[in-house]
Amino acid sequence: MKDKVRAFIYIDVKSGREKEFVERLMEHDEVKEAHIITGQYDVFAVLEFGLMGKGLPFYGSVYDMISNVIQRIRKIGDVADTSTIIPVYSVTKGD
Repeated sequence: MKDKVRAFIYIDVKSGREKEFVERLMEHDEVKEAHIITGQYDVFAVLEFGLMGKGLPFYGSVYDMISNVIQRIRKIGDVADTSTIIPVYSVTKGD
């Protein structure tokens, strides 16, 4: 995972539109998982971005990549709110 960055997004979707939204969300290459969940938000999505070169690029470029995808997600429609989490350190089994 050293050559990738993940972002986790909670998405509040118009009631009754969750399944259609998730189907459209999965059309984006960066979206690796999408889950309809209970609680304050309706959808939880995992985004993954490949990095070029060695090591992490400076913070701004990662933020720009993620911001661009979030803007495209918001344009899908039926989105009331989003909350994005960008981990600064992660450990995953199998890596």
